[in-house]
Amino acid sequence: MLRVGLTGGIACGKSHVLRRLAERGIPTLDLDSVAHEVMEPGGAAHGEVVAAFGRAILGTDGRIDREALGARVFADPGAREQLNAIVHPKVRAEERRRAALHADRGAPVFVTDAALLVETGLHLRFDRLVVVHCAPEEQLRRLRARDGLTEEAAAARLLAQMPIEEKRGFGHWRLDTSGTVAETNAKADALAREVADVAASRPPTIELRPERALGLLVQGPERGPRGLDPVGLLAEIAAAGGPEMERIAAKLVPPGDGPWYRRARGEPPHDPGPETLAGPLVLWTLAAVGPDPPFLLAAAASLARLTHRDPASVAAAGLQALALMDMAVRGAPPSDPAGRSAIWRAEAETWAEASPPPGAEGALRAAFDHPRDPGAARQAARAAGLDPGIAGALVGMALGVAPETAPAAARDAVRDLERRRGTWCGR
Repeated sequence: MLRVGLTGGIACGKSHVLRRLAERGIPTLDLDSVAHEVMEPGGAAHGEVVAAFGRAILGTDGRIDREALGARVFADPGAREQLNAIVHPKVRAEERRRAALHADRGAPVFVTDAALLVETGLHLRFDRLVVVHCAPEEQLRRLRARDGLTEEAAAARLLAQMPIEEKRGFGHWRLDTSGTVAETNAKADALAREVADVAASRPPTIELRPERALGLLVQGPERGPRGLDPVGLLAEIAAAGGPEMERIAAKLVPPGDGPWYRRARGEPPHDPGPETLAGPLVLWTLAAVGPDPPFLLAAAASLARLTHRDPASVAAAGLQALALMDMAVRGAPPSDPAGRSAIWRAEAETWAEASPPPGAEGALRAAFDHPRDPGAARQAARAAGLDPGIAGALVGMALGVAPETAPAAARDAVRDLERRRGTWCGR
């Protein structure tokens, strides 16, 4: 079943699009409604919330007074974190339950609506992401009309949000609702057809032998940017059930401030690029959904944006990820390396809106020139002033290594990944 996340800016028409998709027969779920349900009397979170915040938050009918609770948590970051720690796991458990129910019924697609998927770094739990947006002036007008706000108050609320232009960059589909209702409905209908087509044409999964996964890790880069490393990242992904960007951001050195998408900084020239972390994302993608390039590119771009500001680095991460996935599927370099590289580069550029640096393709050539000798591939890359691990990872993915020769941490990470196969995100 294709899991689709639906998100967007405030007052951009996200709920309308969700309703239209439901009218077209696609099973849908509004996570905000689920959050309300779990806090109703008898709901999964009701008792814990009352125990944590006291009976003063209850109304006369025994329901949680959301205004009273909001006054407590919005003025106190610690209380807000406590509330989220209680409610969010319950919401995610209910989401998984409903997704599994629809999957068992044979639904090809399931769409989940949540306003803050990107902001919370949970957007990679979905196979595809739709970002609903509209023109800024239209968004301001709608927000004022909906909530009865002054222009100044509405503008302030928008400034407190993640800029919609930035959020758009994370979407596989970007649905503009600036026009009439009829125009938006037509776009939502087209989207319904497209997601159905994607669900029907997904490639079959493949089982990558542990020896080849270990070959990638052993012959690939030893370290990545900002204190991250490929083996540690793979272990984190396996432990979390997928890449959760806030969890990964907590491992950055130095850690930085603000949400995960604001942690990137100008990196020194000697610091590894984000392409050094492409390997774990490929292994996770193959385990979770199989060889799905759009799914992989979204993950590679998100991880690159965590550590790097420049779009060229984002493109380099996408290029390396696609090359590694191709090597995983083929077990050998492509018969037309130049042609395939051009295709990968074009796909990576679509996500980054920039071209990868010239050295990115140089590392691919080093690997393709020495497809049976990882040492020679690494040496060729090093001689060209490139990260030898980038070339080594490609050859190592094809050839593999004997498990007993791999470091224990790498073996443990691959073993944990194998245990999670087929359990990702309620799929």
